[in-house]
Amino acid sequence: MMEIANEGYSNKTPFMLFPNEQLIFQTNPSWLLLAWPISILLSVWLLYLFFLCPFVTALTFKGFCFILSTMAFPFASYIFYLDWRFNRLYLTNFRLVKERGIIGQRFMSIFLEQVEDITVSYGFWGRNFDFGNIEIESAGTYGQMVFKGAPAPFKKKWLIEEEIIKAVGQWKILKVKNL
Repeated sequence: MMEIANEGYSNKTPFMLFPNEQLIFQTNPSWLLLAWPISILLSVWLLYLFFLCPFVTALTFKGFCFILSTMAFPFASYIFYLDWRFNRLYLTNFRLVKERGIIGQRFMSIFLEQVEDITVSYGFWGRNFDFGNIEIESAGTYGQMVFKGAPAPFKKKWLIEEEIIKAVGQWKILKVKNL
């Protein structure tokens, strides 16, 4: 009975795979989208710790400001990490799946046959460090899936288009066989 309950789940995906569905790639946003906010947070924390805390401790008991700031920085950094960690894009041979959420998870999937347009955009930093946004428009009810900060977005776009060509070709063959 336990085997039936786990059938279809992969150890690499948090969602069920269809029969004969295979994972092509999974990606998180670029590591720079994690490093950038944490470095800003670190610099603000150090400024607060060394310049503001000495003035605050004169008004309150001595260690409160240091204890509070020492607890707040790791907590905020962990929240940024979790947001980065649980933001993923998966490509299988049947569909694209976007996972989002720290506590509650949201999965959005678009079957490859329904993809109408794939757009890659990036700014100055994205061009220099090879990351950008992938926008996938579908013919389905959801309309658009945007994955921000994807590493190597043109390579990902090429892989998605390659799987779309395979999926549409298989779909047409199955449709002709069923006629």
